[in-house]
Amino acid sequence: MKVKNPEEGGVVISLQGHDEGNFYVIVEVRGDRVLVADGVKRKLENPKKKSVKHIRLLPRNISEAGIVRDKSFDVRTARYLKELAEKVKSEDVSFV
Repeated sequence: MKVKNPEEGGVVISLQGHDEGNFYVIVEVRGDRVLVADGVKRKLENPKKKSVKHIRLLPRNISEAGIVRDKSFDVRTARYLKELAEKVKSEDVSFV
């Protein structure tokens, strides 16, 4: 299933830039740009701006994992994305 429209809580992979291959969660959509956070380097208070052209939208949403925007968002998001990245790496899962 290919995701076409970015939405808050969606999980993405960066395709361009020095952060290529990193997993992020969309915290806000602004037209053709999104603000993303990973809970480690980019926290909810200081999200990174990415062009929609430079990310791959995955068929995942943090709400499925029970993560909400509260004071534990960064910790829970970082853990979720780390587990997802390890799963993708170990099982060679493709999200194409």
